[in-house]
Amino acid sequence: MKKKLLVIWILGMTVIGYAQTGCLEPAFSYRYRMVRMDSTWDAKGDPGLAQYIQLKHQQLEDMVNVVIGRSAKTLVSFSPESPLSNFLTNLLLERAPQYVDDPLFAECDVSLLNFGGIRAQIPAGDIRIADLYNVSPFENCLVFLQIKGSELKKALMRFTDKVNAPMAGVEMTYRNGKPVNIRVQHAPIDDNRLYKVVTLDFLAKGGDNILKDIVFEKTVNTTMVFRDFLIEEIITMTNEDRLVDGDLEGRVQIERQP
Repeated sequence: MKKKLLVIWILGMTVIGYAQTGCLEPAFSYRYRMVRMDSTWDAKGDPGLAQYIQLKHQQLEDMVNVVIGRSAKTLVSFSPESPLSNFLTNLLLERAPQYVDDPLFAECDVSLLNFGGIRAQIPAGDIRIADLYNVSPFENCLVFLQIKGSELKKALMRFTDKVNAPMAGVEMTYRNGKPVNIRVQHAPIDDNRLYKVVTLDFLAKGGDNILKDIVFEKTVNTTMVFRDFLIEEIITMTNEDRLVDGDLEGRVQIERQP
């Protein structure tokens, strides 16, 4: 009900704006009235509009149901490490640099996502475009960051064995819930080294508090949406006769002590 009323209000603003300014843009003055959306409107349906909506709906269905690849098995996501999150971060680390013009990021050290942004599993067998929309329904774009080792360590030290993020290029050991050993590209973090990280704009802006208040030496934004990146790269894998697959790799170790 609220959504339908909102649409009528927005359309009302547009029509009034056109009448006042001659442009299809909202004006600063407007008026509206509440219209109850119930069965009394059913008899006044526009057959032409209904047919148009049905056509567009079918076109959208046809588009998202295109098969673009195949998965060796069902890939699921869970913290602190999972087959799906490992596949996504590995693909991001290996393939994302081709989507940035800056040669500084021709190779990256770390890829970083968030578990909250992985919203569905990838099914075994055929992978449709719709499956990737389910996995990543957000319009988050790829971002490349240069971060000093001390700042990267500060971000990673916030994690616990329960609250963390999917990464590639990083190995972490937790003892009694806290990080005790962090390695980047198989080596301890050098506080003075500049590391290159590929992530999402949502995280770079402080989303999920993962990189909140972390100082970046350099930031390069792109317009490549993460979901579109996945679609393009899975199509490439299919053209190379490769299956989508992911496994637990032991990049996260959890130790318990009395």
